[in-house]
Amino acid sequence: MKRTQLKEFILNNRESLIEKIMEQQMKLMPELKDKYNSAMNEKSRSDISHNLNYLAQAVLVDEKSIFSNYYNWLYTVLKERGIGLELLRKHLLAIENVFKLEFNQKDFKLIKRFLDEAEQSLENPQIHYQSFIKEGNLMQQEAENYLSYLINMEKDKAVKYILNLVDNGTAVEDIYLKIFQPVQYEIGRLWQLNQISIAQEHYGTSVTQLAMSQLYPNIFTSFQKGKKALTTCIGDELHELGIRMVADLLELNGWDTIHLGSNTPVLEILQIIEEKNIDVLAISVTLPNQLEESKSLISAVRENDGLSRVQIMVGGRLFIQNNDLWQKIGADGFASDAKEAVKVADSIL
Repeated sequence: MKRTQLKEFILNNRESLIEKIMEQQMKLMPELKDKYNSAMNEKSRSDISHNLNYLAQAVLVDEKSIFSNYYNWLYTVLKERGIGLELLRKHLLAIENVFKLEFNQKDFKLIKRFLDEAEQSLENPQIHYQSFIKEGNLMQQEAENYLSYLINMEKDKAVKYILNLVDNGTAVEDIYLKIFQPVQYEIGRLWQLNQISIAQEHYGTSVTQLAMSQLYPNIFTSFQKGKKALTTCIGDELHELGIRMVADLLELNGWDTIHLGSNTPVLEILQIIEEKNIDVLAISVTLPNQLEESKSLISAVRENDGLSRVQIMVGGRLFIQNNDLWQKIGADGFASDAKEAVKVADSIL
C-alpha cells in the first residue's frame, strides 16, 4: 500500500483494531482483567485510539519521531500517575502482534519501523522536569507570581497584576514573551507531571486570553509596515492561544493582521487571503491529525494562481519536535515561538 492508504486503513478500521489490540493487551497482561472496570476499559480504548492516530499520521508523512516523541511524552504522563514503563512496552507489542496479522509482510515491515523507534525511545525516555520559567528570564519572578495566581484560580489578581506591570512601564512584548509564553508552557508541563488538574490548565489558558484582551489598546499602534498577515488554526484545534499571541506580536510590530482562530473552512480562508491581499499566512498545528489538513490548505494556496505571492509560515509543537516537517508539508518558513514568528514573517517576504 501507499502511505496514504496505510493511514486510511488504520483510521478507517480503528474500532476493530482497538478491540483486537485490547484483546492482545489482556493476553500479554492478564492481571489487568481483574483491575479494569468498565470506565477503565473505555479509557484504555480512548488511549489506543489516540495512539493509532499518532501512528497513522507519522506513517503518512514518514516521520518516525512524531510517534516516538508522543511515547516519550506519554511515558512521563503515566509515570507521574503511578503507571510503569512495562505497560507501554506491552502496548507496543500488542499493536505489533495485531498489525502483523492485518498487513502483508512489506507493509508490516514499514509500520514496524515506527513501533521499533517508539520502543527504542523508551530506553532513555525524556523526563520533563525542567521548568519553562528559567533563571535567565529577566522577568522570572513576575512569571512565577502570575503562574501562582493562575494555579490558585485568582483571575482578578492575575489580570490586575499584568495591567499593573504595563502601567509601571513593562513593555507589552515583554509581557507576552517573558510571562505569558513561558507560563503557558509551564502550565502544560505541570499537568503532564500530575501537579495540576486539567481544570486548572484550562482555567489558566482562559485567564491569559482575558489578560491579553485587556492589553489590546496597547497593541494596535499607528506604526505600520504595510504588510498583512492572516493567522489561523487548522480544524477543531483547541490550542489556539499560541497563534493568537503570534497575531498580537505581529500587530505590535507594525503588521496588519486578521486572526481567524480555529474551525474556519478552507474555502473561506482562501477567499479572505485573496480579498484582503494577505502577504503571509501563519498556521498553527499541534496535533498530528491536523498535518494532512494543513498540507491540503497549503496546496490549495499554491494551486491558486492569484495567491502565488503569499508566503506560508507554520508553527506548533509538532514542528518543534520534528526538524524538517514544515518543509515536508510545503511551508516557506517555521517559527518555534511567537518571538521567532515575527522575525520569520519579516524574512520570508
